[in-house]
Amino acid sequence: MISCFYGETKRRSKKSSISSSEGVFTCPEDNLPLDYAKIYPDPDAEVAIMGSVVYCIHYKEGCKWSDELRKLQGHLNMCKFDAIPCTNHCGAMIPRLVMEDHLLYTCPKRRTRCEYCSRDFTGETLENHVGSCQLEPIYCENKCGSKIQRRHQANHRQHECTKRLVPCRYCQKEFVYDTLQIHTAKCPRLPVSCPNRCDVLKIAKEDLEVHLSDHCTALTLPCTFKEMGCKFKGTRSALDQHLEDATKPHLLLVCGVVSRQQHHINALRTTLQGLTLNTSGTLLWKISDYSRRLAEAREGYELCSTPFYTSQYGYKLMATLFLNGNGAGEGTHLSIYIKILPGEYDALLQWPFSHTVTFILYDQTSTVDQACNIVESFVPDPTWKNFQRPSKEPDALGFGFPRFVSHDILKKRHYVKDDVMYIKVKVDGNKTIAV
Repeated sequence: MISCFYGETKRRSKKSSISSSEGVFTCPEDNLPLDYAKIYPDPDAEVAIMGSVVYCIHYKEGCKWSDELRKLQGHLNMCKFDAIPCTNHCGAMIPRLVMEDHLLYTCPKRRTRCEYCSRDFTGETLENHVGSCQLEPIYCENKCGSKIQRRHQANHRQHECTKRLVPCRYCQKEFVYDTLQIHTAKCPRLPVSCPNRCDVLKIAKEDLEVHLSDHCTALTLPCTFKEMGCKFKGTRSALDQHLEDATKPHLLLVCGVVSRQQHHINALRTTLQGLTLNTSGTLLWKISDYSRRLAEAREGYELCSTPFYTSQYGYKLMATLFLNGNGAGEGTHLSIYIKILPGEYDALLQWPFSHTVTFILYDQTSTVDQACNIVESFVPDPTWKNFQRPSKEPDALGFGFPRFVSHDILKKRHYVKDDVMYIKVKVDGNKTIAV
């Protein structure tokens, strides 16, 4: 503490002194009056104090000096930790230890040179110059990876950078430069030549298909009647002329195709009928929309079933139904008949027709054991002409029961349920009449 106080006192004494005014002495620090007898130190005490061993005032900064107090000022004049004014007169107090670095790197008054343009600057002006030097290499802002002098950046971004945006010369859409070549090969507006070498020089790739199908004058086309058998091939103009000149041959080709198709349709129809024919000798007939059909029957309409056979190569039959009655049952009963149709194998069958025919009207009650079906059968009369071998145009009416069931009975039970009626026609070949 003594060394510090004394050192500080000695250094301040250079700047200030005890002043007097009219014989009164005052302290230079606080301007308080001083006793003159106390101003002058005790010489013996001063010798003892000045001989005390002290450390350098910069010992905390790392100075290892230690000696008598009287030698402190001389040490401070050379201590490398003691701060002195910058020799470049920048106004900073710099320890002698770092003065050289200060003068080289941080002093705003130092003289230095830009490493890129080699111009001389002071430390202050260099800070403003750094970051704007036109010769400094910097990375491209488009992140292409190139390092270009600042003065060439604009030209690089516009003309050289592989990441710059450039328009496609055909479709005008913008692409990154290094992907443009890939796009160009696939660009829908890329001009291509007609593969038929017609008079159109260049066509956009996306329009080529329409050009070939609708506009190309050099395209070889088959005649539109190719499927009919016409062998002609030619350009679009030649085809138009051919169609105009060959009307009659084309008509003959169409007629031939129609004829062949009709034969084919007939064969398919015959095959289909053979696959779907009922050859069991039993017909289960579902009459839907009973109410509507009954109303139509009042106008004289007859319902006809699909044809069926008594066996695979047997008789061909069809049931007919008058919902409002026919003959003796008209208006009061349901009439049902069976008629014989010309069949494929009539020439091999025995005539007259002699199988027993049974009609069954089903009672659709929910309890099967309580159902009361209506059943009627007949054995054909061999003398009646309708059971002889039929001609190609059979009689309009078959044989059956004009008063099969009355309308009143139909209403009493569930013969009609949910507007549906079921009738079975069964032909029994085992029950025949003797001929």
